Amino acid sequence: MALTSPALTLSIEALFGHIRPALDLIDALGPTDFSAEAPGLEVKPGATIKVPLSTVSAATAFNASTNNYLTGGNTDWASLTASHYLQGFDITGVNVDQGVNAARIKQLFAKRCGVGIAMAVKSAITTALDGTTASTGVKIAAVGTVTLAGYDGLAHAVNWYDPTEACLVVNGTEYANIKQLMHAAHLSATPDSIAAELGFRKVIVLAGMTARACIVPYSSIGFIARVPTLIASYKESGVETDEKSGLSVGIVVADDQATNKEVVNGDLWFGVAAVSANAGASTPGIIKVGTAS
Repeated sequence: MALTSPALTLSIEALFGHIRPALDLIDALGPTDFSAEAPGLEVKPGATIKVPLSTVSAATAFNASTNNYLTGGNTDWASLTASHYLQGFDITGVNVDQGVNAARIKQLFAKRCGVGIAMAVKSAITTALDGTTASTGVKIAAVGTVTLAGYDGLAHAVNWYDPTEACLVVNGTEYANIKQLMHAAHLSATPDSIAAELGFRKVIVLAGMTARACIVPYSSIGFIARVPTLIASYKESGVETDEKSGLSVGIVVADDQATNKEVVNGDLWFGVAAVSANAGASTPGIIKVGTAS
């Protein structure tokens, strides 16, 4: 069933506008497997999915004596269980299209649903990064002691990844400390200028991350999103897809007759998988930067 309410059809562009900052974050970190890439594939909430993740190492020369032609490939498959996220807006005692409520739905539903989904996505990324292995091989001094040179050393702390294809993800405290050091050196302290100074493709701030910093080589983290399969009958339902990212969001309108209420919900099934480097940072993956004693 397609959406027919003017208020909802008009809210779609604004809805994805609120989600897009999180999608830009995802695009910088790793590959995606969104609904547009698997049309018609139905996935039940709570199912376990395999996601191909692989950090890239330098190519090796062919060796005829060992026939390494047959052993050159390496793809790590990471399992994830996606979460079912809901976010919406209740309308009590009025019709979704009655008078001024069309404009109200466009504004409030798009913002509540879009911002709510973006917050859930960022929270899932934060949890995945915090869940990686703390590094004993890549460390920096404590905040207040670490120097700009200490941060500069992260890009080349190990030789198995290309920092120009990796992101440095930092928490709010670490970002404030880097900015202070940049300003003290009379350097611009925007995320882009910090990335250029430190030698990374991008510097990303996740304020709620417990880890101080994570070095994220591209494709060491991946994302999957689907619209949960609808089996119940709804007054109105539809699936809307962002043309740029391929992310789809299901939208349903349900009646709650007991409270004379309509509920408009955005529906998304989303998951994150990450491959962690080992503690010594000798194996490819995400490096959770440690603190030097």
